[in-house]
Amino acid sequence: MMETLQPTLKRGRDVWDRINMTEMEFHLRVEKIREKMQKESIDCILLYGKGANEYGNPCYISNFAIKMPRGALVAIPLKGDITLIVDGFSRDQPAVKSVTWIDSIRSCRDVAQECLDLLKEQNLIPSTLGFAGLKELMPCPQFQSIINALGQCKIVDAQPIINKMRMVKSFREQDQIRRSSRIIQRAFDRVCSSPLSEMNERVLEATLDYIARMEGAEDIRILVARPMESGWTMRPAENRDISDGENVITYVAVAFERYWSEGIRTYAAGPSHFKEKTSEDAAALYEKILQMIKPGVAVTQVYKDALGEMQKSPMEYLPQYGLGQGIGLGPRELPRLTMESQDHFIENMCFTLRLALKDKENVSLMTGDTILLSKNHRELLTR
Repeated sequence: MMETLQPTLKRGRDVWDRINMTEMEFHLRVEKIREKMQKESIDCILLYGKGANEYGNPCYISNFAIKMPRGALVAIPLKGDITLIVDGFSRDQPAVKSVTWIDSIRSCRDVAQECLDLLKEQNLIPSTLGFAGLKELMPCPQFQSIINALGQCKIVDAQPIINKMRMVKSFREQDQIRRSSRIIQRAFDRVCSSPLSEMNERVLEATLDYIARMEGAEDIRILVARPMESGWTMRPAENRDISDGENVITYVAVAFERYWSEGIRTYAAGPSHFKEKTSEDAAALYEKILQMIKPGVAVTQVYKDALGEMQKSPMEYLPQYGLGQGIGLGPRELPRLTMESQDHFIENMCFTLRLALKDKENVSLMTGDTILLSKNHRELLTR
């Protein structure tokens, strides 16, 4: 699994482009959720998220993405107005309103207490409540206070409902992920056109960051590695020169208008510039695994078959960074491409595929892309 440093304060572009993501898109999501609530006899669903990575649950309905290490909650009653509760100050409300369609917005310092107040006002205590993200993400004291106050309510796990919806990307979501993927393409292209004489790890990172920010990214994560070194690992850039003949692995993840993409490239530093480095064996293995992925196929089956192909390959698989995972409103979503996954690949799913390999000469490389799975096609969005 790829882990990156994340910002304390997101400093990128933060807008709501109502052409790219229309208000109707959110109303359709609410409609689908309420249909499921009706079937499951749920009176209200509470969607909680926090920080720069785990904002997806409330953002899926509100379009509001948290910019600081705080929380937000969306309350969706079976009937009536939807409410967005934001951990922050009332002075922040104009900025919040500029990126959401929800009229009922509450700012507070304790999301759990504000949520309890809302439930009391709407006569939803007692009732059947669906929780999504609260147990996993809400600060423990706040979660415990909510549990203690809702002893009369029936609590059900609503996260599977939201997970299933978020795994299938609408056409507008697909377009957003295409846009973030194009930013990654342009950033990688700039690396190949940059003179080696002016390049070190910090300059490489700054080049990627500059291109992404100029293209409108709201968040960007960058890792590098020097695979010719013993015990190499993906890490933040350091103030180290890059010399002719060296290989450098670069990982880039970009969020554009809430939606993420990621890409990985291995570059060979030539006398004057960088060139993407790959091998026929690595490309063939990557393509074989890609062809295994089809709608309806179990993730575990693909994982087993991929391991079988790797064992037959002349290249050694390095498992520490995983094969990939779903991607969208978070850099890591379901499904996880692991043996333990309970999920199946679904039409209109977006996911990442990554390979870390080592050849007979002990030379390592990594490659990876964001991929859109349609009925009969796998579209590599970051190529």
